[in-house]
Amino acid sequence: MNYEEAMQRLEQIADQMERGETGIDKMAALLQEAQKLLKQCRRQLTDAEAQCNTLLGENANEGE
Repeated sequence: MNYEEAMQRLEQIADQMERGETGIDKMAALLQEAQKLLKQCRRQLTDAEAQCNTLLGENANEGE
């Protein structure tokens, strides 16, 4: 699942939880899923940031 898909799913989970139409077991499962998705998104953002920093560093060295 890419970043955009994970964020979309997180929004769906938040909507479900805000409506409060699910039982406690389903809420717990949704919370676990949300935690996994957040971890995945953070990892993807960290990886993207590292790639940008690498590219920016390479571009800076080329200009010298």
